[in-house]
Amino acid sequence: MTKPHHNKKKRKKEKITVLSASRMIIIKENTCRLDTQLDRFQQQVIEKIRDDVAMDSIGSVDQFQYRSQQLVALQSAVQSLSITSTAHNLLKPDKLVTLISNVSRRLPKQHGGQLDEYTANELDLFWLVTAKAAIQTLGLLLNSFVEQTRVFNDEILYWDEILDSSWSTWLHLVQTSPLRIWHGVRGLYSYTANRATQDRHYHSMSARWAHFYDLLRQSVRLHRTYSMRNIISSHLATCRSDVRRKQKSLKTMRDLLASSIGLLMEECLSFNLGNDHKISGNQWRDTVLRSVILMETILCNTTEEIGVVDFEHKVFTMTNAEEHFVMEQLNEGLISEHPGILIDRLVHILQDLLPKYQLSSKVVARKYGHPSRLMRYWLPFSLLLFSASTSLKILANKRTEIIRWILEIGSTAVDFWSNWVVEPIQRLIGTIRHDKASEIAILSKNSLEADRASLERMVVDFVQDHQTLTKGDPAATDKLTITNSVREGDLTPVLKAYERDLRSPFVGTVRGDLIRALLIQIQKTKVDVEIAMSGIDSLLKSQELVFGFVGITPGILVSYSVFQWICGLFGSRKGLRRNEEHHQLRHALRNVDRTLAGSSLTTNGILNFKDHGLLICDAEYLLQRARTVLKGADLRKFNEDVSDLIDIQRGADRQLQVVRRIGYTYSRWFQ
Repeated sequence: MTKPHHNKKKRKKEKITVLSASRMIIIKENTCRLDTQLDRFQQQVIEKIRDDVAMDSIGSVDQFQYRSQQLVALQSAVQSLSITSTAHNLLKPDKLVTLISNVSRRLPKQHGGQLDEYTANELDLFWLVTAKAAIQTLGLLLNSFVEQTRVFNDEILYWDEILDSSWSTWLHLVQTSPLRIWHGVRGLYSYTANRATQDRHYHSMSARWAHFYDLLRQSVRLHRTYSMRNIISSHLATCRSDVRRKQKSLKTMRDLLASSIGLLMEECLSFNLGNDHKISGNQWRDTVLRSVILMETILCNTTEEIGVVDFEHKVFTMTNAEEHFVMEQLNEGLISEHPGILIDRLVHILQDLLPKYQLSSKVVARKYGHPSRLMRYWLPFSLLLFSASTSLKILANKRTEIIRWILEIGSTAVDFWSNWVVEPIQRLIGTIRHDKASEIAILSKNSLEADRASLERMVVDFVQDHQTLTKGDPAATDKLTITNSVREGDLTPVLKAYERDLRSPFVGTVRGDLIRALLIQIQKTKVDVEIAMSGIDSLLKSQELVFGFVGITPGILVSYSVFQWICGLFGSRKGLRRNEEHHQLRHALRNVDRTLAGSSLTTNGILNFKDHGLLICDAEYLLQRARTVLKGADLRKFNEDVSDLIDIQRGADRQLQVVRRIGYTYSRWFQ
């Protein structure tokens, strides 16, 4: 048994919209921006290294070749760690670990407190590799946090749907009833067992068992005193309380992740650029050190259910303490020259902390998220299981009828297609091409002429046989005149004879004139009908194309409706999907506006870490929805607007103005 149909569809779509780590554009742009800043410093280092190597080329040839090979390997590592554009994906954790581990083995060894193998510029190259590896690690962490935040958001929406509808709450209660019954029975058993163990004056085993069953009957009788209505109300209230508790835990974890995202985006690898936009001094090395420690500290504390303020205070405290600890263990000059400790910490983050966090996040999502499929579908599965034998028997007994129905449906579909689609199309094509075989005809071409000639001969013979009717009028007996009169529909001589014979019908019948006149009139009626039919036939022939389209329309409409239904059932539902994409885009912008409007500002008028993280997640989702709707120049402008949106240095008011600008600029896609 599932939730209502519309909720189930919505839940499915929300699962599909969970952001993939390889498609998170804002995170890619951030890592690409940081990498570009390091690339400017990289050019300076490489130029100085080339000068150093050229000056040392006059020394030992073996040492020169060794150093050249080391420098080529380091430059190759730097190139492998570089993110030149947003089209390049981040390295996978295992590949990143392998790469930086190989670099770590090339680090200089310490001899008596001196580093004698590499110059300061060459050590800068090692630090550059470490910094680029830290950028890659930062991108992996942000991707994981944003993705998990979306998962928690989906779970929170699921519980919102449960609480918003009484029907959904009742359904959830039914879905989880087996687990609740099991907990209730176990609690009743524990209560009875504890009562039984407290009464120690029963020595024999049989007496103890009898006392145990007596206590069990008393507990059951006590529960029976409650009315069914009170029991159901109690379970319903407990169900709602459990849902609210799980939702609260999910919101706490989501806020912690959002705060972690804000911390990493604002505090991690924030290099101070000079007026010439270059990295100067050794301060950037301390920035890399602090950033690595910050990532490690956040991963160690993200899975704890504490408040956001306590979490941020704990992270800063532990980061400062760890940084001072490292500085105390190694002198400041050495830590600025030796990046090996940071590489070891990055390996620890990638191999241990990040997988541990991902596993614990999945555990939290399973613990506080929606019930498992077995729990949600146990009732339909049970009904299907218990009715399987009966259904199979019915199918076996009705097998012949079912097969016949299937065959009849198939033959009916084939006949319909042949008779109402194929043949009308063929006739229509023949009409367009003036095919004689396809012409509409309700009357043979020679039928009217033959019947009219027969009528003329009948009238001429009748008039000539009764010349007494036209005595004194020679023109009336002229054959040509009679024929022309008949063509014009004039049967006056026949009608006069018919009227005369009606005065003495018996004599006229015996003589045969009455019957003959009557038969001539019947022939005349037949000719008139054929003339009328000839007119209708001419009208139909003039409208053959119209009737052809009318004849083909029902078959085409029915076929099109069936085809659309099948495509809607098994296909992609392109039109519905497009409307749904616009709907999701509109709601994504609404979430961004809601996050900004309800955010808490710092003393500087900017967003705090938690709201900044939520804004990053909402903006990432907004950008993902926009990429399914916008194309070309519109998408590029939308990317610029989103970049302005997530720039917290502008202030919350300016960010809200950006939301308004997006709303009216791209209003046609939000309809």
